[in-house]
Amino acid sequence: MQTLISKPSPELYQQAKNLIQSGELVAFPTETIYGLGANALDSDAVQKIFTVKGRPSSNPLIVHIGEKSQIADLAIVENSFQQQIIDKLFPGPVTLLLKKKPGIPEVVTQNPFVGIRMPSNQIANDFLKAVALPIAAPSANISGKPSPTSAPMVMDNVGGKIPLIIDGGDSNYGIESTVIKVDEENNQGKIGILRPGFITKEDLEAFFEGQPVSVEYTSKDKNLSPGTRFRHYSIPGKITIIDHKTELPTSFDAPTAVIATTERFERENFHSLDPHTPFLTKLQRGSESNLASCAHTLFQLYHDCEKAGIQTVFIQRLTENGLGFAIMNRVKRSAEN
Repeated sequence: MQTLISKPSPELYQQAKNLIQSGELVAFPTETIYGLGANALDSDAVQKIFTVKGRPSSNPLIVHIGEKSQIADLAIVENSFQQQIIDKLFPGPVTLLLKKKPGIPEVVTQNPFVGIRMPSNQIANDFLKAVALPIAAPSANISGKPSPTSAPMVMDNVGGKIPLIIDGGDSNYGIESTVIKVDEENNQGKIGILRPGFITKEDLEAFFEGQPVSVEYTSKDKNLSPGTRFRHYSIPGKITIIDHKTELPTSFDAPTAVIATTERFERENFHSLDPHTPFLTKLQRGSESNLASCAHTLFQLYHDCEKAGIQTVFIQRLTENGLGFAIMNRVKRSAEN
């Protein structure tokens, strides 16, 4: 199959609509990462996502919408705290787990809940409104690899397997949406963060400040969310997390990359590392004072390492507060294998 990469236009959105309505897959940009989309109400189309990605069938998909009014056909809003999330944080980089209605095919999720997300990326929003259908979409990569944050990364993963990639440039955030489950008991709200993301625990606490709401990270319902159980964010090379330059080898005899922040490069003089070896690549991942820059570059740097044949990656640990917690969630998952 020939895969077309094209910039957005009214004509392209019409082409994408035709493809989705005929049961095909379309990759599209969001503010977080690129998604691989199919009509969420078409079981055969959704099954193609699992086939193309090599994705475990028990790993649920998130349903993307272009209008809040679509939620009523897909899921049940059970409490006022869920409604506040929809009213104030949609569109945005957050996925809300809601009790699914019978129209959601089993292939989308085998659970009683379905993740609903409304992207804030304008191209994603235009695409979703053009197709006028709920779109089931995981990341547009081979399962287990880093999520793609650009159209070329999508092409490197699923090129030749899907007909169309909508090229929206680089994703703004670079890590997947925050997945939350919001329960109510005795008029008390309880928010469980199943997958950390750009909307942080601290953001949610501030959002519900003054209300009887608790926010916590949880693994209790992890089977309800993607990105929590299976191998993720991995490349062929071995990934090792380090705290300081002193943990690095003194010499390098195989292709190796060191990924650290701008501050760490300067503070610990990473620039001085074995300057004469052809095996060492030094990669700056953003700034400690702007963790969004670290999130933005993470998966692209991993992808670059894979394409360069890097065998070992040493990556600096970040402080696990706020967005740093979400970034380190991905880094730790990538270093598990």
